[in-house]
Amino acid sequence: MPVTEILLLRHGHRMAWILDPSTGKYTSSHPFPTGLPADPPLAAHGVDQAEETGVYLSKELSEKAAQDRLRIYSSLFYRCLETLRPTVLRLRKEAAPNLAVRGERGIGEWFGKAWFEQPVPAKPARLRNEFFPFLDDQYQSLLIPDRHGERIVEVHDRLAKALSLLIRDVDQEYERQGRGNEPITLLLCGHAAQIICTGRVLTGSAPDDLDEDDFQCYTCGISKFVRRNPGAKTDWSDLDYLEWKTNGGVAGGWDCVLNSWCGHLNKGEERGWHFHGDESFDSYGAGATRGPITSDGSVKTPKDAQSSPVKL
Repeated sequence: MPVTEILLLRHGHRMAWILDPSTGKYTSSHPFPTGLPADPPLAAHGVDQAEETGVYLSKELSEKAAQDRLRIYSSLFYRCLETLRPTVLRLRKEAAPNLAVRGERGIGEWFGKAWFEQPVPAKPARLRNEFFPFLDDQYQSLLIPDRHGERIVEVHDRLAKALSLLIRDVDQEYERQGRGNEPITLLLCGHAAQIICTGRVLTGSAPDDLDEDDFQCYTCGISKFVRRNPGAKTDWSDLDYLEWKTNGGVAGGWDCVLNSWCGHLNKGEERGWHFHGDESFDSYGAGATRGPITSDGSVKTPKDAQSSPVKL
């Protein structure tokens, strides 16, 4: 204790972008609010999904928010904060006027290993001032992903470290306040790959084939994990996260009780995704023409590989 449950929320259906891996350039046929590559807003349907999610989560989390037993974290990419907006605004109006979202880059998007620098989100101060006044721009991310992207194994370890640090940080925050016996809920809003990896590192359960379709990640789907041993130590080593496959999961291990549940959404489960090999671009260079296997939010198979540029 105090963190006893974690809710995962994938962002709603988003607009697309195009990547040319021979140049490392991301483009889109639509303007993005931040003007940054690979940082699209939600599509119209995604906005609807976010509103439906806000109605549901505000009811489910109202009491916890009012009692200051809720902490909300989000990837800093625009689509995630936009997804959270209806939930946070409802909770601020109905239960906790000062409720804020902490932007954590450690739970941000997965970009494949590349010879070029991969996209980063806007700075918290800009996001707060221009778009999301509920964002805590004083919070500093506990982990920053590699600018040149990650292989699948690496993104799993990144999430294990980020979650280990994040859970410990909240545990200690409440202990310092003398509230170490209160059950606390975390709501984390992120991306498909991040949600799959989070499920695996929390439970300590990863298939031999990391492409296996185990933890689901539908748009605006909600997953729930319950801590196996709320009284577990909070002073674990900074390297304990490396043992997540053999020690039952980070921070003492967690059980999955909801796997991307979509019962609150009018159209139910949509745009599921799973890993399909490394989205690796590190063998590309200027003039390369072969495109990678990639995804636009739904599952792609090898026959879907395209020539450069590719739609994501």
